[in-house]
Amino acid sequence: MLVMLSTATFGIAQTSFDSGEGCLNVVDVSYVQGIGEYDDGGVSVNYLHETFINENFSIGPGIGYNHHEKYKFSAIPVYLSTHYFFFDRKFSPFVNLRVGGFTMFNRKNVGTNKKYSISKEKQGFSLFVSPSIGMKMHITPNIGIMASISEEAYLVKAFDTNNSNYKNKLIHGWGINVGMCFQIKGW
Repeated sequence: MLVMLSTATFGIAQTSFDSGEGCLNVVDVSYVQGIGEYDDGGVSVNYLHETFINENFSIGPGIGYNHHEKYKFSAIPVYLSTHYFFFDRKFSPFVNLRVGGFTMFNRKNVGTNKKYSISKEKQGFSLFVSPSIGMKMHITPNIGIMASISEEAYLVKAFDTNNSNYKNKLIHGWGINVGMCFQIKGW
């Protein structure tokens, strides 16, 4: 009887993350479908570690892994992430912005002078930007599920078929993201 009562109480006690009590951690997986002339899709995995500024706003670093199908390279983006939760409740819509740079490796479609080819030359700054909008739902007071739709953009030196040379281009894709979020007390 005590177990049943404590389980019910635990499930309804707190329905939002507490600011000032630890940090928000998010692990998500994304399937990305390319959009636009310099489109590319693939699979992404990300980890974020954000600190709450108040009940609705958090900010912190993140790191990920992304594989691009058409351009045939992998990337490790390192970025600053921010979340704004519209409500301090069990269910809350949110917006998220991730901005940073990335390291490219496993490059296979290089210097072919064809569409979806990247330059052999070392690129300058590699920009990564990903805004998203989604929904958070708590399972327990400290664990939740997040689902969102994102737009990922990577700045690469891609082959421009109109001018027959390599130029800095943002390659875009729409992503469907699903992840777990949890709050670690004392961080």
